[in-house]
Amino acid sequence: MRSYPARLLISFLLLLTASLANAGSRPSAVFLSPDDSRFWQLVAGFMEAVAEDLEVDLEVQYDRESHRFSYLRMAKEVLSRDDRPDYLLFMCKEHVTESMLRLADGAGVKTFTFNTDVPDAARASIGMPRTVLPGWLGHLSPDNIAAGRTLVTLLGRQAEQLGLAAEPSIPMVALSGTRDSSAAKDRDGGLLAAAVQQRSQLLQLVSANWSGALAREKTEILLKRYPNTVSIWSASDGMALGAIEAARDAGRFPGANLLVGSIDWQPEALEKIREGELLVSLGRHFMGGGLALLLLHDYHLGRDFADMSPDYVFRYQLKPATRDNIDQVQRITDPENWSAVDFRRFSRIGDTGTGHAVPDPDALLDAMTGALAGQGADAVARTE
Repeated sequence: MRSYPARLLISFLLLLTASLANAGSRPSAVFLSPDDSRFWQLVAGFMEAVAEDLEVDLEVQYDRESHRFSYLRMAKEVLSRDDRPDYLLFMCKEHVTESMLRLADGAGVKTFTFNTDVPDAARASIGMPRTVLPGWLGHLSPDNIAAGRTLVTLLGRQAEQLGLAAEPSIPMVALSGTRDSSAAKDRDGGLLAAAVQQRSQLLQLVSANWSGALAREKTEILLKRYPNTVSIWSASDGMALGAIEAARDAGRFPGANLLVGSIDWQPEALEKIREGELLVSLGRHFMGGGLALLLLHDYHLGRDFADMSPDYVFRYQLKPATRDNIDQVQRITDPENWSAVDFRRFSRIGDTGTGHAVPDPDALLDAMTGALAGQGADAVARTE
């Protein structure tokens, strides 16, 4: 492994070369969305709003087959073009991440990965950004382990406040995503760790493949199998919405005698929070792609983000949306509000930027969410 001074020198030389080559140029980027679900449409829409302000030529492609091999095929098609983009952004998927990164590096297209952790197999083979592949510039992801753990804590705390925790333990069932998703694995890891440490008793964890329909079917079975269930932990909002339907069909009252919590900040889920049927949704990671574009924009124009992270890896925390802050969160996720904020103000390039400040990802996202909510940078953080 290279020493830190050596890596710093390499980064400086790469930056100097990039600065000379990119001076005055408008960056181009392609984002490969892993599917066309409501969440990823939100991710892409936010990226487009950021790209417009930063004058980045952004192309979004959706993998409507939602499979790792179709995702790899999309990358190959982009990288085989005569007029290739400057940057390729995509989510890490099991078994294809290394291939996609190697193909892009060989094609001379710089890459930035985000949203999920780098799979163990890829990390073992090619390390992390700029170690083996110099064109892999950086990686950004939420702390999904912490999110899974936090969700257990919030469900348990509310169960105690409502008097639903009469037994020594709080009976809970859980819905996970696909088996090839590192986000699902990490969220599950946080769930399992918290369930051991806290009062919650995990009765069963099942995979519902991020599908609301499948989550509804499986929740119906789980509630029959475990009629004393107090809480439902869901790795995504879409599955939580399916679980709420199943609970109502079973004669339960979500928000009253059954608590449901999830992750994603999807608009439909936020409405369920307002109505009281969904306790909490952890989110703001729909902004991850926009933050990645911001970092690449500054890199392209000569301001590398190496000073923000010596290993070019960034991690941030998800924040809870509850009935206490639902108005602010809905403003943050409303596309009509995105045009009201000039995202150049968060760049470190030009007069509108933040000068020589070296913010971390949480600070940047706090500032963005505060601006979108029309309040201070801690408008959402205060509700934890």
